[in-house]
Amino acid sequence: MDMSKVHVWVGINNVDDEIFEKYFELDYDDPDLDIDDPLYKVCRFCLDINEKWYDEDCIGVYKEDNIVDVRVLLEELSVSQETLIEIQNICEKKGLENINSMFFYIDSEIVVADLNKLYNELTYIGKFNTNLYQ
Repeated sequence: MDMSKVHVWVGINNVDDEIFEKYFELDYDDPDLDIDDPLYKVCRFCLDINEKWYDEDCIGVYKEDNIVDVRVLLEELSVSQETLIEIQNICEKKGLENINSMFFYIDSEIVVADLNKLYNELTYIGKFNTNLYQ
């Protein structure tokens, strides 16, 4: 997997933590069940990125109890200072200066098709270079 790009979603999610986290829940109920089996339950996040599975080592999920400045959660990203400023500027232009939730996924190959859709009530900000190989 190419880890040179990170996809970022931010916003305000008002559901309880359990419902918020269920969006990312992979199906481990039956270890003998293959992901291509029709009975395999694809998680909502996977459906939104048009995948059957995602690598849990490549995702970061954050939900605060209170509204915080977007910069607080963006600090969790492994990106350069210039990229961080670019992401902050995009968030500000979208009116997302104060948020309570963010998630990111590191994978250059996924395509987020619907840029206007809310993903787990969060706005897709974009795909950015990581600093994982610098």
